Amino acid sequence: MAKNKEYKVCVIGLTGIGAGNPLKNGNNGLGHKMPSSHMQAYDYAPATTVIGVCDLQENLVQDTVSDWSGRFPGLKGFTDYKEMLAVCKPDILSVVTSDNRHANIVIDGVKAGVRGIFCEKPIATTLSDADRMIEAVENNNVTMTINHTRRWLPTYREVKKLLENGIIGQLKRITLNFGGPRAILFRNGTHMIDMVCFLSGSQPAWVFAELDEGYENYWPYQGDGGKNADLEPGCSGFIHFKNGVRAFYNGTKGMECRGGFQLDGTDGWIFINEDYYELNTGDGIQTIVPPGQTYFNAAATVRDLIKVMENGGETISSPREARNTLEIMLGFLASQKNGNVRIDFPLDENSI
Repeated sequence: MAKNKEYKVCVIGLTGIGAGNPLKNGNNGLGHKMPSSHMQAYDYAPATTVIGVCDLQENLVQDTVSDWSGRFPGLKGFTDYKEMLAVCKPDILSVVTSDNRHANIVIDGVKAGVRGIFCEKPIATTLSDADRMIEAVENNNVTMTINHTRRWLPTYREVKKLLENGIIGQLKRITLNFGGPRAILFRNGTHMIDMVCFLSGSQPAWVFAELDEGYENYWPYQGDGGKNADLEPGCSGFIHFKNGVRAFYNGTKGMECRGGFQLDGTDGWIFINEDYYELNTGDGIQTIVPPGQTYFNAAATVRDLIKVMENGGETISSPREARNTLEIMLGFLASQKNGNVRIDFPLDENSI
């Protein structure tokens, strides 16, 4: 059944989490998993309707239109995103392309008059591209969110509140470990580094790092958006934040480990795994599972985007926060390129 919605949406990029299949019960979600793709998120959100989709691959466009026309009658498919923007004139734009293509699409979306942008992570692959994007949205009062998904998960949000309330005293150290074949810096490391920034409550001041073996001469970024993990390195890195928090990042493809975030404070510690966290403030270890845990609830991202579009403010995962994460990743690469030295911020890409 067609649904009357307030915001017209277009989605660019239909592989991976761009399209997906309609959930069984559509936008009520009763008894079924939460949205795990951009298309599902807009179907779940009562204030949005997708009117256009775009991909360079014609077969993906045709499949998506076929799969989703029952939910979004009149859905149009395109292989040229500029044509889609001109024809559809969307209010909200989802950018789900390879990371090195984000910048021009976002800027073109702003020029076309969109009022909200839901962009995949990382925000870009160069700071100059990130700065162009931020300038475009801020100068034109366009709301933007970057899909660093953990910022919406109950475990991390609950721990963030505990830290702000001083449950473990002053936070001093953060140690992040994750391994496996997808422990690559820009594809999955961006999520982890962003969460380190979120938990630290500060901005990065300087870094140093060592990339995995075989990537000693890796500069600049040479990935393809994560499709081929061999094109991106794992990394061990150190982040010094302006508030004095020190963070140790260990993301290595050839390593098995207890994955998670260890937070050490003056009065206790917290260990975060995706679905639960452990808390010790001197009276023994408590294991806590927050209610409502979902791995990728894209609908929460859309709700946050619309809330800020309507009321002002800043999204939970703002482009400036995402720029901090990108600067850290590029700082890690710069440290390796220059002999694993300390790299002070602001990072000047042109001087490396």
